[in-house]
Amino acid sequence: MSDNHVVDIFLNPKTVAVIGASKNPRKGGYRIINNLLTNNYKGKIFPINPNSDGEVLGLKFNKSLLEIKEDIDLAIFYTPNSVVPDILKDCIKKSVKGALIETAGFEEVGERGLKLRDKIIEVTDNFSKIRIVGPNCMGLTKIDDDSESEEKGGFFSGFGVFNNYKRGNIAIITQSGMLNGGYLMNMMENYPEMGIRYSLSIGNKMDLSEIEFLEYCINDPSVNVIALYLESFKDPRKFIELCKQVKTIPNKTIILLKGGRTTLGQKASSSHTGSLAESKHLIQAIIKQAGIIQAENLHDLFQFARTFSMIYSSGKKLPKYGNVSMMAGSGGAGTISADLTMKYGLTFPIMEEKTYQVLKELYPEWMPPNRFALLDLFPTFEKARMNNVSQKDVMTRIWKTVIDDSNVEGVFNMMFASKRFSNRYDIDEMTHFKTDKIIFMWMVGDTEGILHISRLLNRNHIGTFTSIEEMIKNFSILLQESKNKRIP
Repeated sequence: MSDNHVVDIFLNPKTVAVIGASKNPRKGGYRIINNLLTNNYKGKIFPINPNSDGEVLGLKFNKSLLEIKEDIDLAIFYTPNSVVPDILKDCIKKSVKGALIETAGFEEVGERGLKLRDKIIEVTDNFSKIRIVGPNCMGLTKIDDDSESEEKGGFFSGFGVFNNYKRGNIAIITQSGMLNGGYLMNMMENYPEMGIRYSLSIGNKMDLSEIEFLEYCINDPSVNVIALYLESFKDPRKFIELCKQVKTIPNKTIILLKGGRTTLGQKASSSHTGSLAESKHLIQAIIKQAGIIQAENLHDLFQFARTFSMIYSSGKKLPKYGNVSMMAGSGGAGTISADLTMKYGLTFPIMEEKTYQVLKELYPEWMPPNRFALLDLFPTFEKARMNNVSQKDVMTRIWKTVIDDSNVEGVFNMMFASKRFSNRYDIDEMTHFKTDKIIFMWMVGDTEGILHISRLLNRNHIGTFTSIEEMIKNFSILLQESKNKRIP
């Protein structure tokens, strides 16, 4: 990214002042400094607290910004809301470029908070003297290197300390601090293959909003997937314009979860970030014109992001027609998958004759395979057992044959992930098999087995899901994006 983009002030500062720094490990002012240090922030840090002497984590306290001789690029606020306007005056005197205000208690708390907001607008001359992210946010995270790397780090300005993470191609832009904190950490723990490039908490959007950060991420080649949680649109026209740009960019997708779509949700968002109510018709019109993927909940937002991330990082092809094959472990599972496949706009195509002939050899005479791409694998296991043939070899041959079928764009596979059924699958073969087609696994079994095998498969860009509907839904959004981009 170029150094003259306003977002660079907040993600690439050379000097940072932490206002409200603390010696108490339980306080946010301590954790922010700890987060920067433990993740190898390469710039200079200046702790500021008028009531503290000595040092915090080896850094000397300063009483105020004005006693620091060096130029300061960014001030991070973790202070009571009432003192923010006066400290901003010091920032302006010091020619600080940006203020990241993590402090809450502004628009979202009513009249008293609105007065503070108006005071900040006055002090900053409508943000012409200093740019602001927040208030009421949980900081910004930029991951440059994996946590296991000797050069690990980036810029971690939130008070949620990150210890384990992987650099990836996902950018998160959110009005919820939880998405930049606990929920994100939980996702990283459960899906260690899911790498993050940025996690950007923008809070009340008093100055900078989703627009600046969205523009930044669109123009960043290291970002393939942009996941947004918004409670309001700062500039709907500009938002639509930016999203439409992405339609022409290969390997770039925007996913939106919009909060406040109901009257109760609007009431909640007003008390959370001070967002003004927007009609559901306006919201749907914006999403339709923007041509982006819409998530209905937090789980879907991250699962969709994980799926697109995996597809783009592995160079797999987006589907054009929605032609899939389902390899089920029972007739009932196949019937359920057929209903869900149709529900999400997908279909089981007729397989090529050469595919059918290979499958016919592997199925017993009393239960031949379908000519369309829905396969109940149980009869092949029965035949293999009766003929003393390896079930693994049969399963691998079926798998490769169907994937090789030109009428099939993606494969769904029901997998029993437990020691009891380990003789059915050649996991080593699956974890090394290369294809540009999409392979998704519906995992059934014990928790330990699912987690272990999922991590092995995920490393080979095979998506794993514990819900059959979630698996099929995630394929359908790939098809939706293919249509959005009008891939020929």
